[in-house]
Amino acid sequence: MKLIILKDNLKEGLNRVERAIGDTISLPVLKHVLCEAQESGMRLTTTNLEMGIETKVVGKVGEIGSITVPFQALYAIIQGVDTERITLETEGNILLVSTDNYHARIQGMGSEDFPIIPKIQNKTTTLSISAEVFTDAVSKVIYAAQFSEIRPELGGVLIDFQMSILKLVATDSFRLAEKTILTKHIQTNATSGFKVIVPLKTMQEVQRIFSNEETLSITIDEHQILVSGEKTQLVSRLIGGSYPDYEQIIPKTNDLKLSLKRDQLMSAVRLVSTFSGKVNDIKIRMREGTKALEVYSASHELGENAYLVPIKAEGKELKEISFNWRYLMDGLKAMPGKEVVFTMTNDAKPAVLQPADDASYLYILMPIKSS
Repeated sequence: MKLIILKDNLKEGLNRVERAIGDTISLPVLKHVLCEAQESGMRLTTTNLEMGIETKVVGKVGEIGSITVPFQALYAIIQGVDTERITLETEGNILLVSTDNYHARIQGMGSEDFPIIPKIQNKTTTLSISAEVFTDAVSKVIYAAQFSEIRPELGGVLIDFQMSILKLVATDSFRLAEKTILTKHIQTNATSGFKVIVPLKTMQEVQRIFSNEETLSITIDEHQILVSGEKTQLVSRLIGGSYPDYEQIIPKTNDLKLSLKRDQLMSAVRLVSTFSGKVNDIKIRMREGTKALEVYSASHELGENAYLVPIKAEGKELKEISFNWRYLMDGLKAMPGKEVVFTMTNDAKPAVLQPADDASYLYILMPIKSS
């Protein structure tokens, strides 16, 4: 193998595949990156056996070949050299890295020792979708998922394709985020709907790697998902089991509907949270005869504080409901637009937060029950 490659191109490629590096002592090759010089340039591949990422990097190839080398060693060198043109060459199982003023020998392994990344055989279920639309939808829900050994499905994002719409859903059982994508953004060869649960880490990588692409191709089979862009593709296992029947907890009616400025509510939550207790609780309530929402918290050690937020209210008067302020803030940060709608019933039923002008996105938050 021999090729000349630009530092910035190689560094960008290594950044794209970095998060699939394994972390196991029993299989050291998982800490390696597979480097393959092909006719059109170099292909870089990493895997942790749960997820695999491969990407193409443009380079001038003099000799086709491959080698696998420790990722961190190669990355440190590429990051540190001050010359733009880098020559990579193999000498047996050693990778030679050289520039005009630098030379290194990295002990590697044969490419045959690198794990084979499974290929999706059945490509009858493929979605083609705007990368901007999909990665934005991912960003709107992933914060609500939570790694769980007891309930692994909560450590993933549900992709629910219903032919007419595509829903992304995440929950940790205390809050839930749902984003709906209309089919005008999607082309597909699927003949029926499907539901799959994609690991949280995989969806985080999809958002990170593909946000600047134009179009994504998403292929699903029984056990895996393949996400492909122009230069990069990611394959990951799916999480087995059934996703919670979350639609049954979405309130169909409410006793109170509040319309208010998103930034004002965020400021109130941020400031008042200084006095929150061990469970991160803050209280919201309406004072009789006022057109303001009082956001309040108190602490035996610190004291108490309150913030009044102007509102437009429809429905019954709200006495008092407690929420985890961090969960409430997460939802507010993800909300697009300047105004939000906050609907609720009582301190035992879920509240719903939505953008005032976007019905495709909702965030459900369970109150903290009073002791």
